[in-house]
Amino acid sequence: MDFSQARILIVDDIEDNRDVLARRLRRLGLVNTVQAGDGLEALEKVRAEPFDLILLDVMMPRMNGIDALQALNDEGWLKSLSVVMISAASEIETVVRCIELGAEDYLPKPFNPALLAARVGAVLEKKLLRDINQRQLERLERELAEAWLCQQSMLPTTFPVDPAQLDIFASIDPALEIGGDLYDVFEVTPGLIALAIGDVAGKGASAALFMARTRSLLRAGTLQFHAISGRVPRPSEIVALVNDELGKNNPNSRFVTLFYALLEVATGRLTYCNAGHVYPIWTSGNTVAEVATPPDPALGVIDALDFHDHELVLAVGDRLFLTSDGLSDMQNAEQEQFGTENILAEIAARPDAPATDLARSVLATAYAFAGGAPQFDDITVLVVKRLG
Repeated sequence: MDFSQARILIVDDIEDNRDVLARRLRRLGLVNTVQAGDGLEALEKVRAEPFDLILLDVMMPRMNGIDALQALNDEGWLKSLSVVMISAASEIETVVRCIELGAEDYLPKPFNPALLAARVGAVLEKKLLRDINQRQLERLERELAEAWLCQQSMLPTTFPVDPAQLDIFASIDPALEIGGDLYDVFEVTPGLIALAIGDVAGKGASAALFMARTRSLLRAGTLQFHAISGRVPRPSEIVALVNDELGKNNPNSRFVTLFYALLEVATGRLTYCNAGHVYPIWTSGNTVAEVATPPDPALGVIDALDFHDHELVLAVGDRLFLTSDGLSDMQNAEQEQFGTENILAEIAARPDAPATDLARSVLATAYAFAGGAPQFDDITVLVVKRLG
């Protein structure tokens, strides 16, 4: 590796020692060196310009090497530069303390040319690799942030409904920077709304790409089916279409669970297909219950499967609470799961709550239960309340 452009600060109270080090570094091709006579001067130079490596003497007046190293650590400079201590043989215990504070290595006095070359080269190589990794990490974080914004732009934040007729809330909280959950709400024909919520197996970038593919197939398949055939498709027809398309070019057999429904706004008639997804929760007055149906398979693994339609009527005031399994599977520090019963209890405790208030209340209760434990899975909620 080429370290010729590395900036090195030599810190020693003895000028002859600094000159010896500078000359030997020049023989190694390291010509970009700066000198300081003690820890205070070294701190001033570090604050004024960037360095890759500091060769720091232990025993110095005004501020010794330990205090200088502690100051560099406290100010956060050790994240971007490396420190090698310079020590006499009698100072080895002090050097150990410096290593504990964040120094990379040490050089004994008098300076051995071969040892100097080996240790400076090793430290600069690690510094270069850290810098490369940091740049790659920053690039990845930027790309993931952009991917999350792109993913969010695919999910509706406003809904094509009359707010006097339907009250809708939806949100996604990914476990990683981007996730594999999805939801969608769109108009098929005037007065007919499509509702969908899905959960791709796995998390992260690959799940997010599969999520985007699923959502695009679902919406495009529904609207094109209607445009070409002249009739509204059954949910099971669209689910079968999406399943067959997801199975193509899917060598890793990634799959997605999906709840897909068509809601007639005027009547509250809900026709739906549940392809391996969490059961929806229906509330009507004081009744709160899961809507269990014979299970259909998840999508993307086996083509040419049959799927089934089911029907539910939402009366005025009824609510439909849809979620991914990340909510019920949320765990606390003792690895206890939040569970469906807690979801049902929280919904039952708020029988008249609007969609937004209900969703946020359930989510807040779940997060309080987790108590700061790492999020296990993506969490998606879609709540629909029929108003009139």
